[in-house]
Amino acid sequence: MSAWLKQYKLFAAGAAVLVLMALSAAIAWQWQANSYGALLAEQGRAHETQLRLTAEANAAVILKQQTDRLVLETRLTTLDTNSTEKLTHAQTENDRLRREYSAADDERRRLRIEVKVARADAIVSAATGAGSLGDATSVELSAAAGSAVWDIRGGMISDREKLVYLQEWARAVRAGE
Repeated sequence: MSAWLKQYKLFAAGAAVLVLMALSAAIAWQWQANSYGALLAEQGRAHETQLRLTAEANAAVILKQQTDRLVLETRLTTLDTNSTEKLTHAQTENDRLRREYSAADDERRRLRIEVKVARADAIVSAATGAGSLGDATSVELSAAAGSAVWDIRGGMISDREKLVYLQEWARAVRAGE
């Protein structure tokens, strides 16, 4: 019986070793799982913190952009109002002059333009004969041409004011960037 008892003890010792190894593996597995779980939880918290900081930074940038946009829109609105007023005033003045011109008698309705000929033109004019214009000569426009002058002047005023407006608008937008 002693051989059987030795085998039994050996078998029991082997079983005990296997149970201890299994128990050790289970404990190591649990410890490692807890360790990785803690590491993952820490990484999750760090990730959430980074996301929150990024969102706050983005919100600050968006708020600044909205404020800058509002300031720019206010400047452009003021510019638009001022330019429109200037253009309206200039067109009103042109219309007043046109009415004054239309209401004038025939003598005053004639438009005379004083012409100064450049030196090179004077040489050409002298060569063309007696019909040429000299320095400080007055040229009289026909009634139709005189009337067209007011249309031309109105277009020039409008174009000039629009050009000034667009240049100021471009400067305002560029300054707002």
